[in-house]
Amino acid sequence: MFEITFFEEQFAWAAHPARTKVTLEDLTEGDAVFVSGKLMDPEFVRKLTGRYIPFTAAVARDYCRGERGRGKNKTLLLQPEPGGMVLGVLLVKLNQADRDALDEFEQVPAVRERVSIRVTVGAHERTATTFVPKE
Repeated sequence: MFEITFFEEQFAWAAHPARTKVTLEDLTEGDAVFVSGKLMDPEFVRKLTGRYIPFTAAVARDYCRGERGRGKNKTLLLQPEPGGMVLGVLLVKLNQADRDALDEFEQVPAVRERVSIRVTVGAHERTATTFVPKE
């Protein structure tokens, strides 16, 4: 299902479908989305988007996991917190249909909004997009 490409110079790796080439630049530059909940599951993302999306491990600093609601109405979320840290994955090599499917799942713009954050991938820090609750 997935191959792993290791980028030793940045201590980073990418999981990707065998026929999809992933470069170091895909992990360190360009459009990418940081996720830390259900969207960390590649099979779940495939069901949403219709394809396997390449990904790598990533850390969002100055954020923490939070939740709203209870029971079946409980929603996990990412929220700012100085000194916090959340482990997640960075989805890379996205196309517009992928972004639209992620937005629909995250209920953008009704419930969440896209924001720009800094994440660490291997030894590299970069900007990515993530989803946070609308205030």
